[in-house]
Amino acid sequence: MDSKRESNLKEKIIEVVNVSRRIGQGSGYVDVLANVDFYARRGEVVSVIGPSGCGKSTFLDILAGLERPDSGTVTVQGLHTENLLGSVGYMQQKDLLLPWRTVMNNVILGLEMQGISKKIARRQATERMDSFGLSGFEDEYPYALSGGMRQRAAFLRTILTDTSVLLLDEPFSALDALNRSHMQEWLLNLLESYDEKTVVLVTHDVEEALFLSDRIYVMSPRPGRIVVAEKIVWDLPRSRNLLSTQQFTETKSRILSYLLSSETVL
Repeated sequence: MDSKRESNLKEKIIEVVNVSRRIGQGSGYVDVLANVDFYARRGEVVSVIGPSGCGKSTFLDILAGLERPDSGTVTVQGLHTENLLGSVGYMQQKDLLLPWRTVMNNVILGLEMQGISKKIARRQATERMDSFGLSGFEDEYPYALSGGMRQRAAFLRTILTDTSVLLLDEPFSALDALNRSHMQEWLLNLLESYDEKTVVLVTHDVEEALFLSDRIYVMSPRPGRIVVAEKIVWDLPRSRNLLSTQQFTETKSRILSYLLSSETVL
C-alpha cells in the first residue's frame, strides 16, 4: 500500500458484526452465512475469497441492501440494513449492459435513474471515456465490444454513481486469462485515481485478490464463515513483476493453506 492510500485509511466505512443468513424455510432451509465479522476502512481495497457456493455473492447482496441478514448488524457509511439500497455502487459478475442502448446510454443509466438530466449525465461520462478506454465507442452497441470493453463500460456506469463504496462481484471471471490479467492491472491503476473509495472485491482467484487488495478475508465453504483476515503489504510497488517475487509466492501459498485447511476442518 502506498503512503497516499495509507494516509486515507480512517474510520471504518463498512462494519459487519456476527451476520448470519439462511435461505428457505422449515426443513428446506440452507445456512448460507454464519456469524460473519468484517470491516473495511476508507480507501481500502478488501477482498473476500472462498470456494464456489460459500456465500460470497450473498454477502455482497447484504452490503448492497438487496438482502437482509437473519441476525447480526451491518453498517455502511453510517447506514443500517434497511437504508442501504442505492447507497453503494455494485458491479455484478455479468456486465448487464442493455443491448438496445449504446455504450454512452448504458453508462449514464445509473445517473438517469438518480434523476440527473441526460445532458449533464453525458457530459460527466464523456469526461471519463478516455481513461476507461472507451473513447470513440460512445455510439456503439454492446455486441460490438470485446469482453474487456464491456466490463470497462459496466465499471464506468458504477463509478458514475459517485458512491464512496464500490462492491465488485468477480467482475473479470467471464474473461479469458490474458484479458483478465490486463483488466486487473487496468483496475489497479484506475483505483489510484479514486483513492478515497472503499472497494470490496469478491473473487475465488487468489492471485487477483493478492494483486489488488490491501486486506483479504478468507471464507469457509457453506455456511460461509470468516476463517482468517490478513493484511497485505508488499516490499515492491504493485505491478505484474510482483507476481514473480518470492514474497508473492509465499503469501499466495499461505492464503491457499487457509482455504485448504478450512475445507478439511469443515
